[in-house]
Amino acid sequence: MATFVIGDVHGHLEQLIALLQNLHLTDDGLHWSGADAQLWFLGDYTDRGPDGVGVIELIMRLEGEARAAGGRVGALLGNHDLMLLNAMRFPEAVSAFEHGDRPWTFRRMWLERAGGQVQDAERLRPHHLDWLAARPALAKVGGTLLMHADSTFYLGDALSVPRPISDGRPARGSRLETVNTAMSGLLHGQDTAALDRLEEQFAGRRAFLPQLLGDDVALENALQVLNAFGAARLVHGHTPIFSVLERPATEIDRPWAYLNGLCTNVDPGLYAGGPGFALCLHDDGSPLS
Repeated sequence: MATFVIGDVHGHLEQLIALLQNLHLTDDGLHWSGADAQLWFLGDYTDRGPDGVGVIELIMRLEGEARAAGGRVGALLGNHDLMLLNAMRFPEAVSAFEHGDRPWTFRRMWLERAGGQVQDAERLRPHHLDWLAARPALAKVGGTLLMHADSTFYLGDALSVPRPISDGRPARGSRLETVNTAMSGLLHGQDTAALDRLEEQFAGRRAFLPQLLGDDVALENALQVLNAFGAARLVHGHTPIFSVLERPATEIDRPWAYLNGLCTNVDPGLYAGGPGFALCLHDDGSPLS
């Protein structure tokens, strides 16, 4: 059974369609043709691109078609998805973010900071928002932890989940469900201050990057996350590969493994002209070399 992972799409529906067809996961009619394959998306379905709602609708439909065929399509929550939800549900709630001489509401944050698209806001319907609010924060495939952000925020704090005791032992798998349940509670609640804090912490990035933090700190951060969720390696999006490698996005055509293979970045930078790609995993969840 093949497993594919796709990073941040950011409203680029045409590029996503081409990628899915090249992988033989959809046919010419854009219906699931991947049989029992698994396909995971790591969040950020809208913003910066022309058709975020089209991306959401395609993934929603493929979820059902894959399930009927014996496969699976899964989709995690990204920080842009959170910002969109907040902007639609609480547009006039004021964020603690300070910049300039007027308050930053959730809607202003989404439009001006996240690259929100007015055409998406006009087309969004309650069932789209319900689907986004039901996205899990984390998933595991074999020994691989799937997450949107290259951040340690999944360990607690903004999610009101106690941090794990660091005793060198892998945590039981139930911690992943605990984090997903906590995220769901926040997304379905009315606590705008908590949602504001979640936006801020979800935006953090580069927590595992040795060239920024040094080998020891980057490794410690990665091992904290991996041990907390009982995983051997992690795959994330959120931080475009081109911005880390300081290369044009057009040259980024494959995932980037780093920190001795513990981490793999799959953010293709589609919004900046990246050609797009998918990561294929072995049956045990380890990335194909």
